Amino acid sequence: MAHQGTPLPVLDDSQKISVGELKDLLAKSDPLVVDVRNPSEIEASGSIGSKKNINIPFSDLDKELSLSNAEFKAKYGLDKPQGDGSDVIFHCMKGGRGSRAVVVAEKHGMKKARNLEGGYGLWSSQ
Repeated sequence: MAHQGTPLPVLDDSQKISVGELKDLLAKSDPLVVDVRNPSEIEASGSIGSKKNINIPFSDLDKELSLSNAEFKAKYGLDKPQGDGSDVIFHCMKGGRGSRAVVVAEKHGMKKARNLEGGYGLWSSQ
């Protein structure tokens, strides 16, 4: 589901999290894990088990992050990410949409949001 003709953004190391780092983080805290795949992809392959895991398809992400906190909470059952986004992890299947999601999140002030390197595909293989 790569966007044809649009190069992937180059993220610096602070904008990435490895599978091992995410597993460690999930063992000691409750980051918000945002799956930017389409619902049919999640149904077909599964999702990351975390207490705070939501699905916002990449095509809807900018619009959804523009919602008020009340609207976001009514729709997703969780508070909208606030502040620098240091507790927000985006992922897709392989990493492309997750990388783009970090760029979208930056536009909404989440300068420390991260992308799961290798996406759910790598997560599910380890």
